[in-house]
Amino acid sequence: MRESVDVEVRGTPVRVVRSSKRTKTVSAAWREGRLQVNLPWGLSEQAEQDWVDRMLTKVQANPASRPGANQDLLQRALRLAHTHLDGEVQPTEVVWSTRQQHRWGSCTPSTGRIRISSELAEMPDWVLDAVIVHELTHLKHTGHTRAFHEMAGRYPRQAEAMAFLAGVTYARGRGGAGAAAGQNEVDQVPEDLVD
Repeated sequence: MRESVDVEVRGTPVRVVRSSKRTKTVSAAWREGRLQVNLPWGLSEQAEQDWVDRMLTKVQANPASRPGANQDLLQRALRLAHTHLDGEVQPTEVVWSTRQQHRWGSCTPSTGRIRISSELAEMPDWVLDAVIVHELTHLKHTGHTRAFHEMAGRYPRQAEAMAFLAGVTYARGRGGAGAAAGQNEVDQVPEDLVD
């Protein structure tokens, strides 16, 4: 059984979808200009309201989850490709990903699709730009070869950004100040974190 209802919560259009196929999890994503919150069938009205409010707060706190964020990210990547990589590469799609648990970014050279960890949305712009340039470079050079590093190094703060991300990863893996933000321990070398 599946049922949906459209409501407005704190000025935001929300579609609440109840499904008997969903038994334990709650998810939320922007769909058709509104936040769609998927809930298990049979929750109390209060539990539904609590979950909708919690999910709305969560997505509003992350700039990567707002409507149009993927299009903005693609435009940013196209500007970076033009400015730093002489337009040698053209991504077909650049999207924020909440599934990047062990990497800051990844790409599929055969399709031109790039995925960027949504955690980067809260980091300094120059760090995000360095990861995007890194992934753009993989569209031309699949491995971490000398040619790859020369091309990625055209972004002026590339080395600094990789060091920054290595520090974040280290803090998370060791239970340091950044540990609360990370979900999984990462013990890879910094270069492997962006692939």
